[in-house]
Amino acid sequence: MERNAAQTPFFTIVTPNHNSGDGLERCIASLAANDTAYEHIIIDDASSDDSFLRVERSHAARPPTSLVLRRNAENLGPGPTRNHGLSLARGRYVLFCDADDTFVAGALDTLKAQIVAFDCPQVVVFRYCLQGPQGERESTPLCSQPLERTQMQAFTDFMHDRIVSAPWGKAIRADLACALSFPDLPVSQDGLYNLELFGRAARVLYLPQVLYRFDKRSEGSLTRKPFGNRELARFHRSWQVFDSRYREQFAAAHGLALLEIRALRFVGVSFIMRQAINKTHDDDQVRQVVMSQLRQSSWAALRQLSLKEKALLMSYAFSPSLSRQLIRRSQYAS
Repeated sequence: MERNAAQTPFFTIVTPNHNSGDGLERCIASLAANDTAYEHIIIDDASSDDSFLRVERSHAARPPTSLVLRRNAENLGPGPTRNHGLSLARGRYVLFCDADDTFVAGALDTLKAQIVAFDCPQVVVFRYCLQGPQGERESTPLCSQPLERTQMQAFTDFMHDRIVSAPWGKAIRADLACALSFPDLPVSQDGLYNLELFGRAARVLYLPQVLYRFDKRSEGSLTRKPFGNRELARFHRSWQVFDSRYREQFAAAHGLALLEIRALRFVGVSFIMRQAINKTHDDDQVRQVVMSQLRQSSWAALRQLSLKEKALLMSYAFSPSLSRQLIRRSQYAS
């Protein structure tokens, strides 16, 4: 690795903050139970609440060396804010953590031990626990013990949505993490960042441990916002950029089948679920976009989906109200 281990923290954690309330202080505290050296870069994106101010005040007298606090002059959104954090990173590996999420105790120590044991892979993927209004659910394990994967294998898993598209859930070697940037899009910048990441990473390590807690209990969470025409336009625009980037850079090596399968999940399954979970009425524009994607898709791509995903798409094609009822009774609503 290029960075001098004697002069830099092992990890840089980048956290964008915007109106996170008490969550930011919990996020900071969750990192304390580690022996591994780290820096926690928090960029406030023009919050209107006092979440960032409280942290500044609580650490003003004796600022911890691990904490780096900065402000954006104006609200830029999560993508540019994470890029701001990346520009300040000094660690050997970069992790992202949202301001209302937390790491489990000792997560950094666990990660460092595995990184050293496997001779510094470019990316380490780990599991997370989703905390929803109806309880907790752990992400599906990709392995039962640490497992190294090739670039082709990891890229395929990402396109199949087996690896979470959020920025968190992975430790990224700093030379790679800082060579990439989040696009300036209002939503789903993380999918494009990860597309580039797994398109470049030659060595990827999977871990079976749950090391991160993803909190979507707040009504302000992006995944719980009403999915009307405005939100549809934002998400669909991000998908179109993703589709274009894949065709330009990755289609020759990986083919278009992976893109078609991901489209069914993102434009089909996730759009339907966002409507249902947030209890919005069926919207003609959402239905037009979803049905257009279904008509463009091949049976070969549909066969690659899980039985539950197929059932959801078929029920939506037959009756949107039926599909919403199925979702609200399932684990997706948690």
